[in-house]
Amino acid sequence: MGTLTENQRHWLHYDWSQGGDEWSEAWGGSESLWWGTLYPRLRRFLPTGTGLEIATGYGRFTAFLEDHCERLIGVDLTPRCVEACRERFAGDPRLEFHVTDGTSLPMVADRTVDLAFSFDSLVHVEAEVIAAYVGELARTLRPDGIAFLHHSNVAALFVDGALPLDNRHWRAESVSARGVADACARVALACIGQEIVNWGQAELTDCFSLITPRGSRHERPPVVFENPGFMAEAVRLAELAKLYRP
Repeated sequence: MGTLTENQRHWLHYDWSQGGDEWSEAWGGSESLWWGTLYPRLRRFLPTGTGLEIATGYGRFTAFLEDHCERLIGVDLTPRCVEACRERFAGDPRLEFHVTDGTSLPMVADRTVDLAFSFDSLVHVEAEVIAAYVGELARTLRPDGIAFLHHSNVAALFVDGALPLDNRHWRAESVSARGVADACARVALACIGQEIVNWGQAELTDCFSLITPRGSRHERPPVVFENPGFMAEAVRLAELAKLYRP
């Protein structure tokens, strides 16, 4: 999508009047997205102790994570988003929010995070930023901690140096599932699972990576699954949301 400065400028001036819930419309809303898509993928690791949410926005998923974490640390590149979350969750002393520089997590102590989570944000950052965050996860995850990161896979789709698709969702073009797994291996993390999915188009532009420290009780041989029907899942959930909405 661009540099960190360009990302910061874009989200600083973004119209946050809907709180980010507009990006959940394909699922029929953020509640449907959480319970139908995200929770089934995370439920094995919930409830948990200390959670870390990278790129909180206005708290679209924080509102669900807080019920599953004893403590939750949220970080975002945009001060406006951090202030919005501090106001929204002011009544819960278990939650804290910090501005990050977009690559580091100095507000998070070593080996304190049980579950790190990021969805629908790091897809826009390039490989050097992903590598920086992976390095921070190597420092901050507990020995049996787990991370769920949503990132781009567009780098895997280039053919002879050209991208044969319209990158209309602004996915980072230097990031791939394989590249993230390699970045993990360089810092003694194991990428134990990757679900490579489509997003608003047929091509597999996105990936969800499960990451844990080497020697963790979660460590296993990596499982990679290509899921070209991911957006069909969203359509079904949107229809169900209409049916069961009060």
